[in-house]
Amino acid sequence: MKRIKLGINPLALLAGVLLFIGMLFPWWTLEVSVMPRPTDIYPHLIDGPASEFIGYTRSPQMAILFSLIVTCIVLFVTGSFIKGKGIAIALTVAGVLVSLAIWRFLDRIAGVAAIYNVPIQGHGVGNYGGFAMVDVYAVLQPGIYLASIAAILGVLAGFFHKKFSEKFRLNWNSNDSSF
Repeated sequence: MKRIKLGINPLALLAGVLLFIGMLFPWWTLEVSVMPRPTDIYPHLIDGPASEFIGYTRSPQMAILFSLIVTCIVLFVTGSFIKGKGIAIALTVAGVLVSLAIWRFLDRIAGVAAIYNVPIQGHGVGNYGGFAMVDVYAVLQPGIYLASIAAILGVLAGFFHKKFSEKFRLNWNSNDSSF
């Protein structure tokens, strides 16, 4: 009878799921009074009328950010089933990388918002070169909060990977189909 041990790290799995769901929601929304609808900004896409104003829907930085986040999702999900010290380090690094991605996203939108004198959260009067004054409402959206929780869970999953893998292990006998 051969025993197969499978360790599951629920924090890493939850981090991967939350980060994936966070990618489906916008991270920042910008509502400009003269535009017909709000513009949602995701880490990989600008969706709305402001994309026509700035001239693009995806920047090179967004492609890098998207690739980084997808890599971290894969690390979280695969690392949640694999035991080992290397995987624990990879989970911690993935959590830190997600934190850095969030920071770079916030830094980038803060830089763009400063150009037009727009707040990154709340109401303000934006201007375009001093010629056009418009009311602007900017809101951080659920996607960035879900990604933040995923980053924290990823770091914790890495630090406690051995404990979780041992506690939530499944023993399976090759001669017995039950768990």
